[in-house]
Amino acid sequence: MAAYVAMEPDAMATKAVGEKRMMHAAAVFIRTSNARINSKYKEGIDVSHYQGSINWDQVVDGTPISYVYLKATEGASLVDDTYERNLNEARRVGLSVGSYHFYRPNVDWKKQFDNMTSVVKMDEQDLVPIIDIEHRGSVSSDAFIADLRAFVEKVTEYYGKKPLLYTYHNFYNRYLQGEFKDYHFMIARYRSDSPTLNDGKDYIMWQYTSTGSVPGIRGHVDRSKIMGNYSLNQVMM
Repeated sequence: MAAYVAMEPDAMATKAVGEKRMMHAAAVFIRTSNARINSKYKEGIDVSHYQGSINWDQVVDGTPISYVYLKATEGASLVDDTYERNLNEARRVGLSVGSYHFYRPNVDWKKQFDNMTSVVKMDEQDLVPIIDIEHRGSVSSDAFIADLRAFVEKVTEYYGKKPLLYTYHNFYNRYLQGEFKDYHFMIARYRSDSPTLNDGKDYIMWQYTSTGSVPGIRGHVDRSKIMGNYSLNQVMM
């Protein structure tokens, strides 16, 4: 996932794992309230303004994916200028859609919460939100965890569901192992072998490349997949 400063989790693979082209079959939906879970595939993507204007019809016609996470907000005030269009278009073509906030450790978490919740509307989400955690900033380790925990718990309270936590393999092992035991994680590691977390924690999704190729999107895109016996239903809003 992308902020203004691009991160490169671990070693990057030269080709996306399992990447292939095939026609997108009709979506299979499970409906609960406003959430729509497309259960056709176990793969997804995440996008932001870095991908520019996306042709979402081409995306679903040429790629075996069921879900997409869209960048919504970052820090105390940034709102991704492609978010609203991507949200409407991705849902229109039948993908299950969630939104993510890029967390900034040096910024007041309460201001970040206000920014995120002013943009990410509960009734527009199929999937629980993601909190994207890639930096520790200049704060102490204790302050980083304390503030992040306060933010995560407030987001959980507001949306009534636990958010999915995103980070990359080495960052988790260095700063987050043993923390947030009751939350699902998406782990980024751009290699052919799946991540192993030092504390043995399981994770629901693996972001396996940042250089995926998807019809309808110019340039590279992050791709991820649901692990093992997990399903998209477990992160349904």
